Amino acid sequence: MLAHPCLKKKNYGVEIYSLDRREILYEVRKGQLFIPASNLKLITTAAALERLGPDYRFPTRLFTSGKLRGDILYGDLYIKGYGDPKLVTEQMWLLVNELENLPLKKIVGNIIADDSFFDTLLHVKTWKQSGGSEAYNAPLGALSFNFNTVTVYVSPGERPSEPPRVIIEPETKYLKVNNQARTLPRGKRGRLAVNRMDRGDYDEITIKRGISTSRPRARYFVNITDPTKYSVSVFKEYLARVGIQVVGKTFRGKVPKGAKLMINHKSEPLALALRGLNKFSNNFVAEQIVKTLAAEKFGPPGTTENGLKVIHEYMRSLGVAQDRFTIVDGSGLSRQNRVTPNQIIRVLEHVSQDLSIFPEFISALGVMGVDGNVRKRMNGVEESQKARVKTGTLNSVSSLSGYFQSRDGERFAFSILMNDLKCRNGQALNIQDRIVREGLRFTRGDNIEAKP
Repeated sequence: MLAHPCLKKKNYGVEIYSLDRREILYEVRKGQLFIPASNLKLITTAAALERLGPDYRFPTRLFTSGKLRGDILYGDLYIKGYGDPKLVTEQMWLLVNELENLPLKKIVGNIIADDSFFDTLLHVKTWKQSGGSEAYNAPLGALSFNFNTVTVYVSPGERPSEPPRVIIEPETKYLKVNNQARTLPRGKRGRLAVNRMDRGDYDEITIKRGISTSRPRARYFVNITDPTKYSVSVFKEYLARVGIQVVGKTFRGKVPKGAKLMINHKSEPLALALRGLNKFSNNFVAEQIVKTLAAEKFGPPGTTENGLKVIHEYMRSLGVAQDRFTIVDGSGLSRQNRVTPNQIIRVLEHVSQDLSIFPEFISALGVMGVDGNVRKRMNGVEESQKARVKTGTLNSVSSLSGYFQSRDGERFAFSILMNDLKCRNGQALNIQDRIVREGLRFTRGDNIEAKP
């Protein structure tokens, strides 16, 4: 399988390790350093579970320096974020509902957003700083909403030449639409161009080119520029939707000393957030977790550099020397990251031996042929669900690591890291899938005895 022309530069490494026998079944260049792409999220996940715990919850807190008299708040309301990577629409509604049920009907003051739990860097330094509006390149922030992205729906108009219909979710004054596109006649091919422009106080969503009347509704995900402005804008508008009137405006600031805590909203457990991180390879979630590790270990503001110190410390605790790996982010988006297949195996083996975190770790991985980024891989392969994996993809880089159980019940950890590919990504995925299929079919024909 590995003799495929796709791998003719031989810049790949593989290790397949028996967790039951504690021995290597197969290896090639297991100690060589490779770009892991999103397989690095396995290390971030393991460090987060061990250092924060599966039930760690990210708070979002509401404070006031004013007085609540009856159902009217006289004074400013502060919303402070603590890095929750999954403060999404449903959670924001729960937060607003808690405030409404105080009860509260009117705020005679401003809404002030406090994002001081993290530093002010919106992107990881080692990423391309000229990154565009793609969702995977969303900015970071202690107060963030909906992964710091918006959904743009574009439907063709009723007749050619009419502008298409555009819906933005969530609907907020922080976003303005500049629709320059046109509806094209049925059957005429057209390609929409949807982008996001930073206009200072707001973001402008631009729609250009055309969409045919015969084309179904299109959906695009784009990131926003300023997480704090975006979040507090949505928060204020959600207050209005439940009938809470806000007399003042929105600002960025810090909760003053002596302010009273009104609401302490807590996120879903970290274990659930990790499912989105790994099954769908969410870069934003990974980097929010890195900064949270930093803030919890060293105190706020949480920085990527301090979060990486926690991850480096975790790797050293597994016996990996500091000069034998390079980890510069938590998501694997940087091409400067370098790890070996054996180092990933060490992480997978270490986690598998700790029942306090292993169930949450393995449940966060993609199930081959069932869900996440591997839902369409190995379809129809018998017992494909016995392979739990994490994918990784960059230009000319493809990786797959995780666990599988062989036909006679033996449990394996495996890591396949491929760099300098000389083929399309689909061919690399096919090679990986063939290896996993062989693993699922593998049988020794004798009893398994774990080494002491």
